[in-house]
Amino acid sequence: MRTAAVRRLLAWALTGAALVAVFLAYLNPQLALTLANQLWNCF
Repeated sequence: MRTAAVRRLLAWALTGAALVAVFLAYLNPQLALTLANQLWNCF
């Protein structure tokens, strides 16, 4: 049971780290503008 709890904690930690990385990437205005332009070009 202890192994399952450690795995669950590790999964949550990795998920949180990925979310923090995405939020930090959006602090760069050029990145946000580039992504918005790429999305807009699809339509």
